[in-house]
Amino acid sequence: MANTEAWILRLLAEDFSAPCREDRFCAPCAAAFCDHCCGAHHRGQGHEVVVRAAAAASVGGQAQGPVRRGDRDSFCVSCGAGFSAALCGHHVGHDTFRIVVCEGRHCARCTGSEPWFHLFTGIETYRDEKGHILVPLNPRCGGRRCQSCGRCLR
Repeated sequence: MANTEAWILRLLAEDFSAPCREDRFCAPCAAAFCDHCCGAHHRGQGHEVVVRAAAAASVGGQAQGPVRRGDRDSFCVSCGAGFSAALCGHHVGHDTFRIVVCEGRHCARCTGSEPWFHLFTGIETYRDEKGHILVPLNPRCGGRRCQSCGRCLR
């Protein structure tokens, strides 16, 4: 995404508590993928994408096996999407960073040398045990948090 503000807005809107899951299958690539974070890589000419449940019947059983799931623990600046580093290899070579949970909040884990890091100026940050800068992506919760997703219940 060329527009810096666009990826920041997508980062702040991202639900990192939702898991990624290989819910689609691309027949030409012979690969299962998460439509949320990798769908854009499989849209367009030459790709035939099917929902995983239908894939086994339509492409000769290539999509058989369990649907793998992974935590949405990374963000791709290039694509403007959160993704699971364990499941998604499409973002290799893109500008990405990890998302970690600190004090119940999802935080961007940065070094401070990223070309876009100045966009976080003025936000209270933390340091992890390895010296990475943790930038909270949502405000501190003044009330209770949801037990399943961690979002603030005001």
